[in-house]
Amino acid sequence: AEYRNHLKSRNPTQLCIKQQNKKYSTEKKNQEIMENSPLIMKRDCQSREGTPLITAHTDSGPGNNSPAVARLRSLRQARRLLYVSHLFSQFSEISWQFCLVLFLAAFANYESYLLVSTYGFASGLVVCLFGSKAGRFIDGTNRLVVAQRFIWTENVAVLVATLLCYVLLTKQKSRNDGDNDILPSNHNIIEAASTMPLDSPRIVQIIMSRLEGIPLDTVSVLLLVGIHVLGATAQILDRGFVVAIERDWIVVMSRLASSSIPPSVNNDEEDNSKEVEKAWLSETNVAMKQIDLSCQTICPAIAGFFIAAFDDGTDQNNGGDLTGAALLIGALNGAALLVEYICTAQIYHLIPELAIKPQSSQSRLDKLADSDDSNTTTSSSSRCYSNDGDEEENVPLLLDSSRQSGISEMFRCGICKLPESLQVYLRQPISLSGLGLSLLYLNVLCFGGIMTAFLVWRGMRLQTIGVWRGISSSIGLMGTFAYFYSIKHMSIISTGMWSIAFQFIALSVSYGSLFVDHYNTSLGMLIGGVCASRVGLWVFDISVTQLMQEYVEEDVRGVVGGVQQSLNALFTLLSCALGILIPDPRDFFIYVGLGYGSVGMAMLLYGFGVFRKQNELERIVT
Repeated sequence: AEYRNHLKSRNPTQLCIKQQNKKYSTEKKNQEIMENSPLIMKRDCQSREGTPLITAHTDSGPGNNSPAVARLRSLRQARRLLYVSHLFSQFSEISWQFCLVLFLAAFANYESYLLVSTYGFASGLVVCLFGSKAGRFIDGTNRLVVAQRFIWTENVAVLVATLLCYVLLTKQKSRNDGDNDILPSNHNIIEAASTMPLDSPRIVQIIMSRLEGIPLDTVSVLLLVGIHVLGATAQILDRGFVVAIERDWIVVMSRLASSSIPPSVNNDEEDNSKEVEKAWLSETNVAMKQIDLSCQTICPAIAGFFIAAFDDGTDQNNGGDLTGAALLIGALNGAALLVEYICTAQIYHLIPELAIKPQSSQSRLDKLADSDDSNTTTSSSSRCYSNDGDEEENVPLLLDSSRQSGISEMFRCGICKLPESLQVYLRQPISLSGLGLSLLYLNVLCFGGIMTAFLVWRGMRLQTIGVWRGISSSIGLMGTFAYFYSIKHMSIISTGMWSIAFQFIALSVSYGSLFVDHYNTSLGMLIGGVCASRVGLWVFDISVTQLMQEYVEEDVRGVVGGVQQSLNALFTLLSCALGILIPDPRDFFIYVGLGYGSVGMAMLLYGFGVFRKQNELERIVT
């Protein structure tokens, strides 16, 4: 320091010039590497001093040949393959779910929606019960093995289910054509129901009336059971694959991107690394969500076009016209199987870090159970000890008090005993944000089945409902751009706060429609509030997803993601049960109040459980 002051006192102008030249040389070197590394957008990589944040080390050779640049190129290629795989996965899945509803309705000649309800309940129940088990499988198995098994079993299940649908639709067509040899065995049952004495038990009368139109011969029943089982199996496998990719693979890839930055001019390499990781996660999450929303908007229209193409106009009941669509859906899932399998294998080989797995979460769960049974607590350093007294590695499941959510204190104090997977979930510092997200699945204020039925009951034409549904999806897609803009100006936690508050305010307009007597005004407020709320919904969804990616430890990502899917399915089941208990459209105000209240509760959970502790959570990440 004395020598530097001595030089400065002797020739300060020359020293200043040398420092400026050194800074210019560093900036020029980073700029050259940026031009040779097309993975990162320039808009995401500018620091406060104007120096690119995401570049590559230049340890050896020119910029184009350095190992870091090669990693960035591999990462860029892997992310493109990830987008292609996700596009085929979502396109085939959404098309299958859309057409399956039509198939199930056609099986009953569109006289009953009982099959649609039973399938929705069965698939939701399977996800609710087995979501955490799928998460444990993700944490304890090689990543490539997990992905390939999910891909194979899911698509094969859908393929077999489409074949069963084809067989049953063919039988349905033969029945509608007047083939007396294939009359359903419930013909006599329905006839008996119509002549049933008035003093018969009420439950029997209800069951008999709701079975009308549904084929009950042995073959048809077996086919329907197979479709329900295979469809529910495909549903849980699809959710598991989404958890494996979005909550694990993407996080590993983002950390690889952050590890490729050079030391900055201010020597804040660690800060730059965190910023790079967040920027990479945000860009990838937004692109994935845009693919999801685009498929939700386009797939039903394309599926309807192909269904119409197979309609020859000869079948008045429209049941047999769907046979060609069933075969097409099966072929689409076969193509998706090949694309997903190839893309996933290539991504795994491009990113060697995916082969590295931490300790299985199952052993951590065992330690958690042992800790709870013996009523022991961890030290402030969050370490646990084995039976022989040797100190083991840090266990992220047993967090110190600064990282545990408030709900976790309930079962720590012995008030209630929760399943181990749920305990792991609640011990995460951002678990309340996940609970808030799951509460949104209780909200029926969207263009789903219940609200669509209400709008039809109010006299709105189906074409008009379809237009508003498209507008709602387009507005939701705009929310992804709002998220990308928001994270440039504020933190992810703050972005989640304003988004859930925006959704609550928008649905306040829908709730206010209950107190407006004018027909057009009331309907306009209801639909307008629902459409506007899509922005807040999807921004909040992406925010919570990224918080899970950043704060959940690597060895429990599958368990936490599986529990999240189970909670989402649980609240979806509750909304379906409410539809069964309160089927009268005149009671729709109950659904409006429930949806409004669930969003308000989600806002409170996020506000007090996450946003209020923003400073503490940011210190955990750093």
